[in-house]
Amino acid sequence: MNRKIQIRFRWQQLLVLALMAGACERLKAPEVAPTHELRKDGSVVLKGGSAAFVKVETAQAATTPHSRTLVARVAFDERRLATIGPPVSGRVASVEVVTGDKVKKGDILLTIHSPDIASVQAQVAEARSARILAGHTLRRTESLVRDGAASQAELQQAQAQLAQAVEEEHRATSSLAAVGGGDGSADYHLRSPIDGIVVDRQVAVGREVNVGQDQPLLSVADLSKVWVIADLYEQDLGLVKPDAPVTVFTPALPGQKFPGKIVYVGDLVDATTRAIRTRIEIDNPNNILRPGMFAQAVVETQTLNAVDVPVSAVLARRDQFFVFLQAADGSYHQKEVKLGEQQGSHVTLIEGVKQGDKLVTQGAILLDAEANEAL
Repeated sequence: MNRKIQIRFRWQQLLVLALMAGACERLKAPEVAPTHELRKDGSVVLKGGSAAFVKVETAQAATTPHSRTLVARVAFDERRLATIGPPVSGRVASVEVVTGDKVKKGDILLTIHSPDIASVQAQVAEARSARILAGHTLRRTESLVRDGAASQAELQQAQAQLAQAVEEEHRATSSLAAVGGGDGSADYHLRSPIDGIVVDRQVAVGREVNVGQDQPLLSVADLSKVWVIADLYEQDLGLVKPDAPVTVFTPALPGQKFPGKIVYVGDLVDATTRAIRTRIEIDNPNNILRPGMFAQAVVETQTLNAVDVPVSAVLARRDQFFVFLQAADGSYHQKEVKLGEQQGSHVTLIEGVKQGDKLVTQGAILLDAEANEAL
């Protein structure tokens, strides 16, 4: 029994010795040569078989226009929208229109019975009486001066009083005309300032209204032209310029398209959406486009220095995009780029790469991995 134990122990010793010998042989094996090198300037040099996985092509200039599709909405042309509040305080005596009515410039929209008008009318009457009295005084003074019973100073004073009375009457009459009481009535007729359609009504007969109130009474809009407000994101800012042609589509009117142009690119970026407000002007025949509709604005873009590259050449890191370029000595370095429109398997680069650059179109992911490993 002791003999068997000794034999088993001896075999275990031999097995341990064999494993140790194998480990020593592995430790003595030569090191594998590195497949890449990171230079101080940040460029990467590939060595060995890794270089076979990288394909380099010459960047070609973009030859055809591209487009950018922007999310948009139809809005009123603010220059063709009249939001009308009460110019006088009083009570609404009648309303002549409802939402949807077409009106012409000068049409009566509603009538306000206003104590303000009555007050100004009283001021006009008082100023007229003062002017008539000043005229009588001047004529009497002129007669007295001719008879030697009045001095030149008294004549000048009478003349000044008449001039002042005339000015006061003119001021009061102008105030009355401004509040619409020139016809002798205490009613103010609120008229439309433009041709258009009544798009909002917030007033009823009997309502008390006041000058300066926050809520308007009526809104009238001319819809023969409308705005389309599109959201332009920062990365597309270099693509879209004022006067660029645009085609607008809306889901509410499938199959129809509306030509227009960009007239304004905003100066501020919305802190929440990171979008820039862009305004497009469009003719609106038959008022077919309605403010509030969702839309898509397709902007034709063409940049002089843009190049078309395969999508496989572009890598993304967070909100940045970059490619790898090959230098004359065969090294590779990454370059940040700005993207334009993607067309199938190719994408337009509008910044960062120029025509003739040697661009890595396959193996960019491998290069990025080895560059980061070297880092």
